[in-house]
Amino acid sequence: MIKPSKYDRLDIPVVRHETDVLIVGGGAAGTMAAFECADAGIAVIQATKGRATSGTTTVARGGFAAAMGKDDSPELHLHDILKYGGELIDPELARVWVYDIVDVVRDLESWGAEFIRGADGQLDLKMFPSHSRARACHHYDTTGNMITKVLSKKLRADARIEKHSITAIVDLIKQDGRVVGAWGVDYQNGTLVIYHAQQVILCTGGGSGLFYVNDNPPQVTGDGYVLGFRAGVPLLGIEMIDFQAMCCSPKALFGFAPHPTGFINAGAVFRNQAGEEFLKRYFPDTAEESTRSEVILAMAKEIHAGRATSTGGIFMDATKVPMEIIQKQIPHVYKTCLHRGIDITKTPLEVAPGSHTWLGGLEVDVDGKTPVEGLFAAGETAGGIHGGNRIGGSALSASLVFGRRAGRKAAALVKEERVDLAGAEDGAIPESERAWLASLMSRNSGPLQSDVRTACLMLAHNKLGPIREGPTLKEALAEYERFD
Repeated sequence: MIKPSKYDRLDIPVVRHETDVLIVGGGAAGTMAAFECADAGIAVIQATKGRATSGTTTVARGGFAAAMGKDDSPELHLHDILKYGGELIDPELARVWVYDIVDVVRDLESWGAEFIRGADGQLDLKMFPSHSRARACHHYDTTGNMITKVLSKKLRADARIEKHSITAIVDLIKQDGRVVGAWGVDYQNGTLVIYHAQQVILCTGGGSGLFYVNDNPPQVTGDGYVLGFRAGVPLLGIEMIDFQAMCCSPKALFGFAPHPTGFINAGAVFRNQAGEEFLKRYFPDTAEESTRSEVILAMAKEIHAGRATSTGGIFMDATKVPMEIIQKQIPHVYKTCLHRGIDITKTPLEVAPGSHTWLGGLEVDVDGKTPVEGLFAAGETAGGIHGGNRIGGSALSASLVFGRRAGRKAAALVKEERVDLAGAEDGAIPESERAWLASLMSRNSGPLQSDVRTACLMLAHNKLGPIREGPTLKEALAEYERFD
């Protein structure tokens, strides 16, 4: 149901939509949720800040974990997750995840996913650091791209799902203590939009786009965390950020994430400016096979100690790895670097810690339901799933599972009981927000928005990275407040 109207003081058309479930976000979690709602026969709208299926799914290069091997089991997978996730992980979330992902893999294949298989027809499962078994289902080093194509094709063919792209949600709408919708800006059509919904699912990804060095799409800026927190949902472990090695030189490769797990599996090593394989000094027994967080922290310490390259990075060296291994483990990375002027068989890459995945998020139960009625969260927006340390191949795996569970539960609640949304019609966009929008749109002086954004990104990169200290955090907070 669409009701055009207009706010005179803004002179911007306002379009209202009513639906059963509003999904905010277009990555794997949001798309899986949309499929579940459509299959349940309820009305669903998927609003995405970027294009449809434009989330962070594509950055999951090397594969995702599922206990599919003959010598593996969900219980062994669960043991590995709990071992490295620490006290911040919710074991109930982890348990449903490791069992559900097995079925998700089979469904993805039925939709056209092409996981690499061996000559015997069995899945060619990769061994990732911190896992006790080889369990990464993959399509070489382009797994995320392959999954995105599969989900995109299925989504485009599903007319039951109403798709609203290039639409940024600004805030949620509450009525009598529960969420009953959201409002935002439709940049594509130049309108404000108000959504009235029985249930809302936040799948906006993490906040890596807030850092200068990151491998996420630019629209991934922690929106879901803010929306949920404003609505009254607690944030869990939001300080836990998964940094990965990302290129800091040359300029043509800046920000490119060269799949460090694939490099390590191929036999590459990390060296400082002096050529030392420094991980052996920090972790004599495990070196490059240490956990991702341990490797990144060691890199950060080397950089802070002044043992970085001239561009502020660390060498990731695959020059002694045979070409046939590179072609098997990281063919896409090899081709990408070669296209941009670097032959990784001859020249080490210069990398530095960049924001890859946020491990914390909104408090949810096993179905993605938050403590606030009418509101769900899934994917990177949800907390308690990974704890303090995400082992390789977990982010996409969890997004697929909990996106599906959230969509299924939200659809079931819509069928159980419908909420009267009539009271949400008036005042959906608060007067203070209207005034803010008006001042923003009439602004014709002061610093450029792009300059402010760049300054914020650099501030996060310099003071909110893997190594954080109290005084530095206070300095960062004071600088952010000056931007306001």
